[in-house]
Amino acid sequence: MRRAAARTSSVIGSPARSCARECGAATKAGTASARAGIERDSVSCSKPRGKWANYSWGEGNTTATIYFNNHCSHKVSVKIMFVRKGSVGDKASKYRCMTVNAHTKGKKKFYAAAYKPYSVSRVARCS
Repeated sequence: MRRAAARTSSVIGSPARSCARECGAATKAGTASARAGIERDSVSCSKPRGKWANYSWGEGNTTATIYFNNHCSHKVSVKIMFVRKGSVGDKASKYRCMTVNAHTKGKKKFYAAAYKPYSVSRVARCS
């Protein structure tokens, strides 16, 4: 599908072709830099099999926002591990728990001044 679109734009004229070269390079560079700060993790569903609850996060100066998309037909509770920013060998960490309803998508902001999200693991429930 993309090849056909590329052929028609190159046939139309040289301005589209030159913009594709210049604009495409700028778009790819912008997309790569935007994706560099985003990390992702997933947790498998009990029902239905083969579906996942997906999590991604981006960090700010004093907060971390966790984005979620639950494809499961049930609630999913996860434990998010935050590690101290800049720690190399020292894995000083703290944990936060989050429960996501079935078939929902959204975000949750956590205050984490000196910490950044590191991983997501499934738990039976948040206590």
